[in-house]
Amino acid sequence: MDPRTAVRLWKSGRTAPLQIGCRWELVRTDFTLGTAAVSQLKAGGAHIGPYLMGGAERVIWWLLPLGTGKRLAAVPGAAVYPRGAEIFAPPPGRYLGDRVWVLPDQAGEWWNTLTSADDLRAALDAAARRLARRAAHETGDAHNPSN
Repeated sequence: MDPRTAVRLWKSGRTAPLQIGCRWELVRTDFTLGTAAVSQLKAGGAHIGPYLMGGAERVIWWLLPLGTGKRLAAVPGAAVYPRGAEIFAPPPGRYLGDRVWVLPDQAGEWWNTLTSADDLRAALDAAARRLARRAAHETGDAHNPSN
């Protein structure tokens, strides 16, 4: 979709279908893994570009530079969208269609600089390990009668 058409839809209070593979690639994670990855990225000082959160769907969609999405294809919990697919997105700064953009403002580059696929992969891997340890610990505590 032409960016002008998206802006026109947004100005009329509607979501706009954004096509994947023209300006960026898209990877989806569930909300728990995605928010844990955000924490990892912040802790490591990595740049976090814009991402889209879906409330009822409980997912996060990450925009990545063209040609880099395939680096996450084998990451458990990450789904890479194919070129040409579309995602309906609200206007920046507005909650619409049960979705909202998260636009981290880091040195004024919040919209133009996307999250690095390599940084996201490392963050997702570390977050998955941390979540697995937490789940194992909670399961162990649940079976311990002294707790």
